Amino acid sequence: MRDDGDLPHATGVRRGHALPRRLLVAALGLLLALLALAPVGPAARLIPVASAHAVLVRSDPADHAVLQAPPSSVHLWFSEEINPLTSRVVVVDPANRQVDRGDSHRDAGDNTELEASLPLLPAGTYVVVWRTQSAVDGHVAGGSFLFQIARPDGSVPPPPKVLPTGNFPGAGGSAVSSGATLDGPGILQTISTWLALLFMTFWVGGLIWEAWILPPGDAGSDPAVAAAASAAGRRFRRLAPYALAGVLIADAGMILGQSAELAGSFTGAFSPPLLRAILFSSRFGFYWWLRELIALAALGLTLAVARAGVSSHRPADAADRDAPRAAEPPTASDPSAPSAIPDWRRELVATLRAIPRLPRRLVAGWRGLSWAGRDELVLGGVLIVAFALSGHAAAVPANTFAYAISVDLFHLVTEVAWIGGLLYIGVALVPAIARLPERQRARVLAIGLPEFSAVALTCATLLALTGSLNTTIRLTSAEQFLTTAYGRTLAVKIEIFILMAAISAYHAFFLRPRLAHELQRTSTASGADTAPRPAERGTDQVTARAADAVPLAGAFVGVGRTRAATGRPASAAPDAPIAAVGDGGGGDDGADDNAGDKATPASLPLSPRARALEERLRDWLRREAFLGGVVLLCVALLGIFAGSLSPAAPAAGAAASGGLVVQTRQAGPYNVTLKVTPASFGDNTFTVTLKDARGKPVDGAAVTITTIMLDMDMGPASLQLKPQQALGPGAYTGDTDLTMAGHWQINVKILPPGSNTPIVAPFKFSAS
Repeated sequence: MRDDGDLPHATGVRRGHALPRRLLVAALGLLLALLALAPVGPAARLIPVASAHAVLVRSDPADHAVLQAPPSSVHLWFSEEINPLTSRVVVVDPANRQVDRGDSHRDAGDNTELEASLPLLPAGTYVVVWRTQSAVDGHVAGGSFLFQIARPDGSVPPPPKVLPTGNFPGAGGSAVSSGATLDGPGILQTISTWLALLFMTFWVGGLIWEAWILPPGDAGSDPAVAAAASAAGRRFRRLAPYALAGVLIADAGMILGQSAELAGSFTGAFSPPLLRAILFSSRFGFYWWLRELIALAALGLTLAVARAGVSSHRPADAADRDAPRAAEPPTASDPSAPSAIPDWRRELVATLRAIPRLPRRLVAGWRGLSWAGRDELVLGGVLIVAFALSGHAAAVPANTFAYAISVDLFHLVTEVAWIGGLLYIGVALVPAIARLPERQRARVLAIGLPEFSAVALTCATLLALTGSLNTTIRLTSAEQFLTTAYGRTLAVKIEIFILMAAISAYHAFFLRPRLAHELQRTSTASGADTAPRPAERGTDQVTARAADAVPLAGAFVGVGRTRAATGRPASAAPDAPIAAVGDGGGGDDGADDNAGDKATPASLPLSPRARALEERLRDWLRREAFLGGVVLLCVALLGIFAGSLSPAAPAAGAAASGGLVVQTRQAGPYNVTLKVTPASFGDNTFTVTLKDARGKPVDGAAVTITTIMLDMDMGPASLQLKPQQALGPGAYTGDTDLTMAGHWQINVKILPPGSNTPIVAPFKFSAS
């Protein structure tokens, strides 16, 4: 019994193939998911962490610090270099009046430090509000924290019920969001970044397609594919100037969005001081100018070449001298194989066997380009580098910069090659063949797409691997996938990537082989000319037999092989009308005296099954290209949401002059006080005092503390505290080490007497 599946008249397809198909898709999805999320084992500690925004690392005074004497200045240290002209800090009192001297500036000796001097402040509560713009990727971040000054008698004035928000004189705005939500300027930046990525990916991906996938006019021995490639190339050349202009405009929109975010409203988007500061006072501004100049140069080159009528490829005679001569073995897509029934296993094996030949294709494709084509590719490569250097990967310490930028650059190149190829198929190739007779359109899809399979599979695999490394660089824990806007967006991107990989496997290893088989079957049944082409005679014995056996087989075997063996397509001129081309790969003019009595293969109608396969293949190609655009949108959102990965400024607790930390938290019905002495690197004494809601000390509880280093993943350490009556009722104490200076979180776990339900009270402080 035959299983026709969802396609009518599936000749020779057995029911047993349905299960392997589902298993293949499931296994491929699982494999890519594991690759995308897999940790890198012990090496994870050696991988740098990119903050992607200039966020607060530490401050003096620290968050919630209680000072016995007024400070003379405030100092803030951030995760990466800040733009000195757009980064500011202000200090306000409870009435939201600015109390600092208005001299906020970046420290001359440390490009990550921001400081402002203070007059002699009276006792009270003060709020420090900061706003930064990364000098690396241009992203804006902001936040605030408070400190208190004690009275001469040691008492601390209570903080107001409503804390001030702060403002930035001259910029017209308050502190920006933490990066977890999108405001108006953030939406403008997201859309602009997405469009810049989309246009750049389409343009560079189109250059890659025309150089190494299906060069216009040189698409192997099949005239239909050659002419379709030329038509797609002409359409791409018409769209390329618009794509490059889109990059220029979208990049300008990014700058306006950043200026609006710094100003606090869209009225400041065109502020000359802010625009000048963004564009001329940071590394991001330098690489932004580089992106614009490259796109402008590429636009000028594209228009000049089009006007002069210069081709991006060398003439056939010149390309012949450099073309490789070795013939490639027949692919498993050949319907003349021992079993003509489409088999996804043979298609996958054929694609895998084509991967080792990719370096040779790279060399041959480069040699086949004219000076104009090579200049375009060089500009495209430099544009990718400029995009990488103005992105998140550059926001790492200098000693790990080379590693992070290499991973991100490799990830971006493979993303452009795969998604750019899909966009080329959806925007250039499929529309270019839409007006062809349906049989010729089906031939182009059946014969031309396998040229992209090895590239797509290689790029998808490399994307999964580099995506795993990028995930490890930017995320410090798996919880951030669920607790941060960045993590949730990244999870959506990974899911879409897996869906795209599954779609690629479906149409490459199932739909397209069935379409090729159906075309071969109907061509043979209609009595199409089966004479081998003159160019195929003598190529090799296997090729000749395949071409003699099945008309479509000759086309499949010739694709990519005749070009490799002879340096030129076996067909006539690439721009020859497709309507005159035989679908069965027909022979030489006059090779068959009775040719006029036979139906022209190009005019043969498609069978209902072939028509359904061809329409379904086109639909899935368009869907995959659309999903590629959604992936690029996720990339743009990741840039905006990167600030959500950074926790709020760590609290330092009540730091007294004696070098200790004292904090009190409410945990359920209990008041928990944590005292850390001396709150510095090395051995420390931790004392927890537990009182109920009425202020009565609680004895007989089990108290455990867990120490967590926030600046570096060193693993948690636990300590069981012991009751210490000498310190008073309800007191528990113990000694343990703080292994380094920096920001720490202490989780106090309390098991009250007579209860089996633990209560946890978290504390944060800075150790000197």
